[in-house]
Amino acid sequence: MILTVSLNPLLEKTLFFENIKNSEVNRASSVLINAGGKGINVSRQLNYLSIDNLATGFLGGDSGKRLKSILYKENIKNSFLQIKSETREGFVVVRNQIEQTSFFEPDPLITRNEVDEFIERTKRSILNSEMVIFSGSAPTNPAGEDCTRIFTELISYGNENDKFTIVDTYGQNLSSIYSAKPKIAHANIKEIETSLGKSLVTEVNVLSFLRSKEIEGIKIFILTDGEKPFFAMNQKYLYRIEPMKVDAVNPTGSGDAFMAGLIFGLHNNLPFEEILKFATVCGSLNASMMEVCRVPQDEIEKNLSLVKVHKLN
Repeated sequence: MILTVSLNPLLEKTLFFENIKNSEVNRASSVLINAGGKGINVSRQLNYLSIDNLATGFLGGDSGKRLKSILYKENIKNSFLQIKSETREGFVVVRNQIEQTSFFEPDPLITRNEVDEFIERTKRSILNSEMVIFSGSAPTNPAGEDCTRIFTELISYGNENDKFTIVDTYGQNLSSIYSAKPKIAHANIKEIETSLGKSLVTEVNVLSFLRSKEIEGIKIFILTDGEKPFFAMNQKYLYRIEPMKVDAVNPTGSGDAFMAGLIFGLHNNLPFEEILKFATVCGSLNASMMEVCRVPQDEIEKNLSLVKVHKLN
């Protein structure tokens, strides 16, 4: 089983408009309500790849109850810790099927006791899992508990119990999370530049980062850049990957679809270059669809030859 962790999920409402006029009443032509959160997205895509998984994290209030009901309707197995604070909502405004603007409520307040309880119950889930992936950022609230230790303690626990520990996160505490030595890490270039204060504007910069002591101990590191060519490191071997070309409709969740594809490859013991191809196609096809992380496996397999993987050393 794969355990997916979403510490900061959201009830996401997407409103579609043909046109928007400022300072006037605008009525949406349709609305789509989703269970949002990067780990939840990974779970959804894993379902489409027939990989058994369990989603966990924090949920609270009426928004949390509604989100949980959506998960059950989607057959996404879950075991979320109920918290006192309300799960946030997000609003995505889509104009003319192209322009997107997002609005998010403040993060929920997480207490120290809730963090302690989550760590202890998640340890039990990790023991019953093959892999655990921490996706997305932790809630940040000045009056709440620092949730960074959820990452560091559970990564260390997973490593001690010989599990695949995977992180796909960002933020000001990213260095601390990487110092816990997850076995696999993914980020996009903008997240690394913002979180770690790095400049990754050239290929030389990127390759230097993938060789740096800052991520030493992480066995696999993948650094993506949207639809552009990107780079990966596996046990000191470096790769440059050229994605397939798609007409982007909605890039939301493409990184999560990529991670689900990566997990699929690891679970099935595919060669690393084949894992990269499968994950890349999964992420690219997600961007060509309006719905998030619902890419069929047969469509992925049809397009594997469109991804080029170059070993650099």
